[in-house]
Amino acid sequence: MTNTATNIETRKQAVSDVISKYLLAVKTWDEKSFRDTFHPKANIQHYYVKGDEVKTITLDEFVASIGSLHGKFDNAEEKAREIEVHIVDHLASVRVAFSFVMGPRTMDGQDLFNLAFCKGEWKIIHKSYYL
Repeated sequence: MTNTATNIETRKQAVSDVISKYLLAVKTWDEKSFRDTFHPKANIQHYYVKGDEVKTITLDEFVASIGSLHGKFDNAEEKAREIEVHIVDHLASVRVAFSFVMGPRTMDGQDLFNLAFCKGEWKIIHKSYYL
């Protein structure tokens, strides 16, 4: 990959498009689109602020977790307030400051995504977050 300014901006836009697809899939709960944003071997880590601990889960467990929120609430949506994308060759790092709406509750948090350019597509390979 060449690192011209145009090429970097094109790659940043492609990464942003994956994150936008992820956010829309969470809002509408489109499980297929949601899964499509991730590499099948991706892992997810949730930092629990109150317990000061980290829980690592698989993609399947994360899918079940988001699906259960949609089963529990009429609305479950991650609303991005700020998105920051950094590109390093075939890898990308994305920080998303968000508000997560679940029924009447709203919680603020941060996502840290790592993406890799695999087989011609950007895929989320790791997500760390806290609420």
